[in-house]
Amino acid sequence: MFRFLPFLALHLLFVSPAALPDDLATYQQWVGEMKQAQRGPFKRLRWFCNDGTVHPPKPYPCQERGGGHQHGEWSERTVELRAQGYKIAHLFAGIEPDEFVKQPKFNDTYAQLLIERYLINTGDGWILRRAQFYRGALQEEDERRGARALLEHLIAKSEWIGPRFAAIRIGAQLLPHGQDTASVQKVRQDSADLSNIDRGFIEIRTKIHGSPSADDAERVREYANGVSDPDLRARFEALAVLINKVYQARPLTDVLRANARVFSRGPWLQEILEDAASAMESDTSALNRHRVTAKLLADLRDSMGSIRSASSRLRVLDLSLLVEGENFRASAELRESLDEMTRAQRLQLLGTTILASYGSGVIKDREREALQNSLENLADKQMVLDAYLAELRYFGRVPGWGSQNLRFLFFESMQKLAELEPGAILFIQDQLRGSPLLFFSHILDGLSQDANQLAGVRHTVFGGDIGVGLQALNPGIASGVLHTHLDLNRVEEIDPEGIYLLPETISELPPIAGILTAGEGNPLSHVQLLARNLGIPNVSVDERLIEKLEVHEGERVVLAVSPAGLVQLSLFDAQWEDFFGKSGVNNEVRIRPDLDRLDLSASHFISLDDLRADDSGRTVGPKAAKLGELRNAFPERVASGIAIPFGIFKTEALDRPYKDSSRSIFEWMVAQYRILEQLTEGSTERNEQTEAFREELYALILDTQPSEKFRRQLQSAMDSIVGGTEVGMFVRSDTNVEDLPGFTGAGLNLTLPNVKGFDNLVEGIIRVWASPFTARAFAWRQSHMENPEHVYTSILLLQSVASEKSGVLVTQDLDTGDRNVLSVAVNEGVGGAVDGQAAESLRVDTRDGAVRVLATATAPWLRRPATGGGIDKLPASGADYVLKDAETAQLIAFVRSELPERFPPITDDSGQSAAADVEFGFVSGELQLFQIRPFLESRSARTNSYLLEMDKTLASSMDKVVKLKEVPAL
Repeated sequence: MFRFLPFLALHLLFVSPAALPDDLATYQQWVGEMKQAQRGPFKRLRWFCNDGTVHPPKPYPCQERGGGHQHGEWSERTVELRAQGYKIAHLFAGIEPDEFVKQPKFNDTYAQLLIERYLINTGDGWILRRAQFYRGALQEEDERRGARALLEHLIAKSEWIGPRFAAIRIGAQLLPHGQDTASVQKVRQDSADLSNIDRGFIEIRTKIHGSPSADDAERVREYANGVSDPDLRARFEALAVLINKVYQARPLTDVLRANARVFSRGPWLQEILEDAASAMESDTSALNRHRVTAKLLADLRDSMGSIRSASSRLRVLDLSLLVEGENFRASAELRESLDEMTRAQRLQLLGTTILASYGSGVIKDREREALQNSLENLADKQMVLDAYLAELRYFGRVPGWGSQNLRFLFFESMQKLAELEPGAILFIQDQLRGSPLLFFSHILDGLSQDANQLAGVRHTVFGGDIGVGLQALNPGIASGVLHTHLDLNRVEEIDPEGIYLLPETISELPPIAGILTAGEGNPLSHVQLLARNLGIPNVSVDERLIEKLEVHEGERVVLAVSPAGLVQLSLFDAQWEDFFGKSGVNNEVRIRPDLDRLDLSASHFISLDDLRADDSGRTVGPKAAKLGELRNAFPERVASGIAIPFGIFKTEALDRPYKDSSRSIFEWMVAQYRILEQLTEGSTERNEQTEAFREELYALILDTQPSEKFRRQLQSAMDSIVGGTEVGMFVRSDTNVEDLPGFTGAGLNLTLPNVKGFDNLVEGIIRVWASPFTARAFAWRQSHMENPEHVYTSILLLQSVASEKSGVLVTQDLDTGDRNVLSVAVNEGVGGAVDGQAAESLRVDTRDGAVRVLATATAPWLRRPATGGGIDKLPASGADYVLKDAETAQLIAFVRSELPERFPPITDDSGQSAAADVEFGFVSGELQLFQIRPFLESRSARTNSYLLEMDKTLASSMDKVVKLKEVPAL
């Protein structure tokens, strides 16, 4: 079945303790000591009075000071950890919600206090392990009262019943604020806690987490009979009792009617509750209970905006948690009968589970709507297998949606606390496994296996067939050493010939042979486009396959991904040596700049108005040249800009003397390349000398001191073209070795955003001149480079545009190549979607304007040009929609009519028509354009004979008819 761990728990696989700074190691030690300390994170008891005074424990010291509360006082270590951003040992007693929510980074604090509550529940009290017995440190009634006050304060605000709904709902689930009720989440957390204490319980814990049912209580009791420790045995019995409560709860119909009587001022809400109760009484089958509770969960979430009272909203939220428990029980019963259901019946169950998932907060309203539209495509009694598979693959995105939606709310806070306690990274996984998405994944898993069996789709991993759990992102074939434990703090040590398991798309990824990613990220990010261009195979991997990969850590493997999406991962052996050769390299991309057209004589700054596409690779790079062409065609959509040509870079940076010698830096560089070419390719000596040379070259360029002539020209150009050096400018690298036929080079070099001030601009220009010679850019480029000494950097100074949203589009469907469909990725703010952020990802049909949602935007931050220069990092809204209908219509009009009529044809390396890759933004609803380049895919990956042979098994089966009224024969 689909699992949720890839986006989350795997993160810890990529950070080694050795990489942690000394102070963090100290903090971890403190946390370990708090777990064993009698007072935990506290140093003593104190009274905290409302007038701000603090007093030793004695009778009523706050009586004449406006009241107050007694609880533990944080130790010096706790205070230090909180000052470093670790919001541990949170206390709710005496909280003033209005002031509390105004503190900086409140959303992070709130997320951390929920994650801490999870750690306490699953980690035998965590830092309160012994302090929970420290009398007076925590006053249960005060804690409940404070937590309730906070929840009511938050739920009164629109954002907490909108994009932050899941966060307030999880808060109601985890924070004690009223009457305790049995919950599935508590069962999961207690079972995890017990398995940490008693490793023999892991098998039953795994059953409870993956396939829970009512008979789990008996399993727990049977296990407890063999436990000798009476205290531990009592805890197992308490878990069994809790499981019984979950599956034998008070009849929900009684609870619904009791709540209906309370909401006398909301007849519409009473009607929802009464109708649900009557529907459940009329048919007590699991199927009907699941259907009714799923709809009720969605109705209760939709009702929030119509309820004015914060206390009533919280009551409805608590009721929703009870309804989810009943839905979970019905799911557990239905799971036992799934094998007898037809495909159509299972699809109907998917539909009701989508409603439940929306009601529980793990998917958004827009996602619910998109999935329901997709289900309508499956309403016929039979359909062609190809179309059926496509819809199931679309449903396969849903677990990732749930994960990304919670990442928006919790992931950065999880990462922060995981520095102290690795178990924090499992928080989202725990929430998702306790949600309706667990049942959704179970249903979909069976449907996908059935469809793949009909199609003959068999992914293979080390000789074993895999029906589901692998999703092809980029086609290609590569061999390399498999690495499953990457240290993200030391990406500079990545082996360029390795195949790496990554937690998600990484914007600063150096070159590697193949990618196994636990998170698809953004399909139009620079790294994804670069991988696609170079034919680097990229596959999304399900958590249950991770163990199979880890067994082969450090071994040489082959990763093959076919154009149709079949995946093969195998050990490298003699047959592969014949295919690849001993080097294992099989990439035909070559970077061949046109040196005949290169003109290094241009010595003046050039206005963007004076550039055209034909200037690309001659005086400036493709960004400036093609943006000049765009500005000529669309002057209202392209900001003013200035280009600094290749010739100025060579004069100012490369023609200077090398270390006061008689030869120039350029002459020294050429001589070094010739020396390196004489060394054995791939040898340690060559690699070490190449890196030493690169470091020195980078440092030499970074040490450039521009001449007075350069400074005068810069000041003059800024004054005459954009109005002075206090205008914000994006300083963008623009080399002669990017956007070439057959090579994109997307995102390899530096862009500095919104630079203001003359000195800052000069410094930024020098940094951008040097950026093609950073370790990452050099490594990606150099293995494909001919004439490596002829890398020249022009610079595009583009006036800052404060885009409210921005992104990238490709004028074809990335998956099918259909030129009638746009692939769009967009986020709020500037620079959206290009650096791997979790973006709104869409397919837009330009013929009728139909939009299919592949992902909603879940990046937690947006970037906006700051008044004084640079970029402000602000919280993203989390809204369901980034692009509005009118903005989508502008993109369609631009691509269908305006671009082909007013811009030169875009071609690939063979002169054939190519799709366009366009960076864009919107300001006050009006389209702005920032870049255009050909969208290039690896021709060798799409025409490789081995990969095409893999796809032959599918060609004859895709037109089969799938009868939805049949029971799958699995």
